[in-house]
Amino acid sequence: MRKISCLIALFLLVAPLYAGVDARMLRQPDVSQNQIAFVYAGDIWTVPKTGGTARRLSSPRGEESFPRFSPDGSWIAFSGNYDGNEDVYVVSADGGPVRRITHHPHSDRMLDWYPQGEALLYASAMRSGRQRFRQLYRVPIQGGLPGKVPIPYGEFGAISPDGNTLAYMPKSRDGRSWKRYRGGWAPDIWLHQLWRGTAENITNHPANDSHPMWHGDTLYFLSDRGPEQRYNIWAYNLENRRTRQVTKFDRFDIHYPAIGPSEIVFEAAGRI
Repeated sequence: MRKISCLIALFLLVAPLYAGVDARMLRQPDVSQNQIAFVYAGDIWTVPKTGGTARRLSSPRGEESFPRFSPDGSWIAFSGNYDGNEDVYVVSADGGPVRRITHHPHSDRMLDWYPQGEALLYASAMRSGRQRFRQLYRVPIQGGLPGKVPIPYGEFGAISPDGNTLAYMPKSRDGRSWKRYRGGWAPDIWLHQLWRGTAENITNHPANDSHPMWHGDTLYFLSDRGPEQRYNIWAYNLENRRTRQVTKFDRFDIHYPAIGPSEIVFEAAGRI
């Protein structure tokens, strides 16, 4: 099995407006074959994987979050708050005008592209009955009516490379102000077989397990179960059901990891 490499503090990403400034608070990154996308100061920026000057992708009024590259790296889907509500939008990875995909008044969080690039997976509370709980939806990339993924609740998730399995979290502790939580609200990662309608909890651990990411027969995820008691990257082998620790940060938590064709990117201590 080909091991995936992690981009750990390899890039010092500097905003071009202030050359030489040690910029921090770089958030919610994603990586394609050639670029890294991230959020800084409420806008989406891109930078070559080899390093260099970061470029602001677009600058409409409003906050942008959770950029995600299309499978071929030519488009970026994201959540944008331009009208007092978060909806899903798409923009060329080279920049340009944005195109709106969702239109519901509830907030929509962009999660993942389907493997062929034909649809998007996002989380929304629009039919959950409670604003504090979200469910997962599939919407065509050309727009149109979204279809609900047949699971009760979902906060973050990712579609397998063959499009048959959804890895997801029914609940999330992201954004909470306390850490090292252990209790009934600690999130786990579930696998839902879309074609069979069955689901299985594959982590089932007292710690917090989140943000699943697919790569071949390995599911990478975030967990604070290690001896460091910090969020680190872990890997779950779907064939032998074994779990191993990938990173070992002991001072700062990892946040909002994302996977590309051959790397994982994440934020830690305000850096990518």
